[in-house]
Amino acid sequence: MKKYLTFCFLILRFTAFAQNTSLSINDFEKKLQETPNAQLIDVRTADEYLRGHLRKSQNIDFNDENFETLVKTKLDKSKPVFLYCYSGRRSADASVFLKDLGYKQVYDMAGGFAKWTSSSKPYVSSMASTRPIAAMTMDNLDQIVKSNQVVFIDFFAEWCGPCKKMNPILNKIADENKAIKLLKIDAEKNDNISGIFQVEAIPTYVIIKNGKQESEFWI
Repeated sequence: MKKYLTFCFLILRFTAFAQNTSLSINDFEKKLQETPNAQLIDVRTADEYLRGHLRKSQNIDFNDENFETLVKTKLDKSKPVFLYCYSGRRSADASVFLKDLGYKQVYDMAGGFAKWTSSSKPYVSSMASTRPIAAMTMDNLDQIVKSNQVVFIDFFAEWCGPCKKMNPILNKIADENKAIKLLKIDAEKNDNISGIFQVEAIPTYVIIKNGKQESEFWI
């Protein structure tokens, strides 16, 4: 009986430990700020990282065949590791993987970068345009509209050929006209926003000037 109780206790301890390493975005942010020697790792693809990422994060793609080698080369086992991905799935798998490699303090962000951005948490981007990574709320959009005189919204889809052809043209327009905020919104991932603007074709472009919609067109 004693051995059985001891076994149950160990199982409960292990379960509690596993659960505690997955933190909500608020707890993740707080823990990260309180940890001066934290190693912040974005386990998404290089393209996802380029679009937007947490400040001071490193990019190590979990799906890279050399992930284990990269981790052993770049990460210190004596320091805490903070992981995040798009939705939380890859970071959770990466967390288990790192623990198997001997990393003791590993934390992953529940809900991932999608929940982080939809909660208006800060992030940085290497792209000229503003392209939300997560589902956008009307509050997020409202903040952008209020902060910019002219907002040019590009409703696109990943599979859309014309969208890809228009990308360099739109980026050039935004680069040459600093008064224009180019906002790229995935119509399929942000059906709440695309529904409000009655987007029926991809790509669709909406121009908002001084808080009011000026026009809407598509190609």
